Amino acid sequence: MEPGYSPLDGAASLAYVDVLDNALAKEIETGEGFSFYSAKKSTSAQTYWYLQHTLPKPKKNYYLGAETPELLERIAQQRHRWSEGKVDSAVLERQVAVALASGCVGITYQAYRVMNAAAQSGLFRAGGVIVGSYAYLAMGNMLGVSWRRDTTTTQDIDLAGSPDCMVALPDDAEPLRDTILASDDTLLEVPMFNRKDPSTGFHVRGKDFRVDLITPATGTGTGVKYVGPIKSYAQQVRFLDYILEDTQKAVLLHKAGIVVNVPSPARFALHKLIVAQRRPAAMDAKSRKDVQQASQLIAVLIEQRPGDLWLALDAAKAYPAKKFVAQLKAGFKKLPPELREPLQAQL
Repeated sequence: MEPGYSPLDGAASLAYVDVLDNALAKEIETGEGFSFYSAKKSTSAQTYWYLQHTLPKPKKNYYLGAETPELLERIAQQRHRWSEGKVDSAVLERQVAVALASGCVGITYQAYRVMNAAAQSGLFRAGGVIVGSYAYLAMGNMLGVSWRRDTTTTQDIDLAGSPDCMVALPDDAEPLRDTILASDDTLLEVPMFNRKDPSTGFHVRGKDFRVDLITPATGTGTGVKYVGPIKSYAQQVRFLDYILEDTQKAVLLHKAGIVVNVPSPARFALHKLIVAQRRPAAMDAKSRKDVQQASQLIAVLIEQRPGDLWLALDAAKAYPAKKFVAQLKAGFKKLPPELREPLQAQL
């Protein structure tokens, strides 16, 4: 079998770990999008202070109170904390640059704008998960490998949320749909096949860039579903709960990095094999890419972390829907013998 990946240089793997460790440990508070301002009412000489937040949009203003020495001291302290946070952010930006120069894979600026806005809204702290191609990119850096280029060309962002795997976004947070649209003025809603359904996808006209909101299917598993924690509608996807039950922290490389949640690489790979079986004939190219990505992940895991695959297979056997294992076995047939046989022996 032609190798589907190449090992990253040891320096690249160490640089990625440094970025992830520091991004997780420091809990950077840069004050991005926040500012203080004062105003006077026409009927009074008294000065009043406000906190303004412009990210994610729309802009919000929070009244802090009339000016007092105590309030001014609190504002000065917060500005100092933001200043310290920006120093930490600059350090991380240099570490991200080192990781990228060493061979790690980064994300585009357009993808960064969307996912940074989602992160600022609290999506990932609440348990939201990135799946699809950007999760796959992140897994390459996590596992210390560089994927074959033809399996990393898709620019789709899939954001998954589930009431079973998330806590709610903060009460004052905008719906995730609004946050995404505000992050990039060129994004447009994609009309649904059933025009009565709210849109769950967004794209840039004339470009291969799309954002989709997805959630595990329930009941008949068709159509869109309102997901309370993200305050938005999402497209239902069968068997998605399998990969949302076991997630890990990762960092997407751009600027100071974005800490996100991604599925376990082992579960992600097995789910890809199932997704490949469920795509219609018109999407054969995507089905082949699903199998290619699954093959590369499985090859790395068999070499580096076979126990993760065995645990993922145990979870697959325990999955309540009988079709799950049946379609997984069908997916095994698309793998080369050296990958298929160890999985079949365990299953």
